[in-house]
Amino acid sequence: MRQKFEDEGSEVQRGAAGIDRSQGAARAISSFIDPGLSWRDLDWFKTITKMPIVLKGVQCWEDALDTSRSGIEILEEVVTALRERGLFPNPKFEIYVDGGVRRATDVLKAVAMGATAVGVGRPFIYAYSAYGQEGVEAALQILHEEFEMNLRLLGAPTIKDVVPAMVDTTSLKSHIVAVPQDSLYYTNYEILSGARLRETPAKL
Repeated sequence: MRQKFEDEGSEVQRGAAGIDRSQGAARAISSFIDPGLSWRDLDWFKTITKMPIVLKGVQCWEDALDTSRSGIEILEEVVTALRERGLFPNPKFEIYVDGGVRRATDVLKAVAMGATAVGVGRPFIYAYSAYGQEGVEAALQILHEEFEMNLRLLGAPTIKDVVPAMVDTTSLKSHIVAVPQDSLYYTNYEILSGARLRETPAKL
């Protein structure tokens, strides 16, 4: 005999009745963006936190100069220039992984490979756009519990005990795929032949 299953939802879902879900995660992201921010606001940010302030998206040399004058301690785009000059990796630098983190195991892998910290954004944006602040708190609690559970499964009492040997990277090579061919270009456009120089007989 079949038994009907009824799911009343979690406590987070019950408490999110007044949240507008009609605009999705994209609108939730834009709600955090203040177009009025300027370099003058950096002094205010320094007064409300003791943590390092990280700037991303510096795209021109004028902004880079403004960044250096503002006293910012971390500039993500500088890493490429340091690597080109052989100054990175360096034990004096800290590594932050940002993007693509969806599970606590992703955080553990990054920490094991040498990351100082990991940035998580998209899962919290989804939680916020659907369930508000309570959704973000619930998502953070889920990540925290998953992190502790996987630490136990690895046999690591603390984060300091997580080492690179705990990560199996041998399968990375099998995930590399060939660059897809531009079929539109090869089927619709005639490939021009290369220019040829006029051949002249050599004079001996």
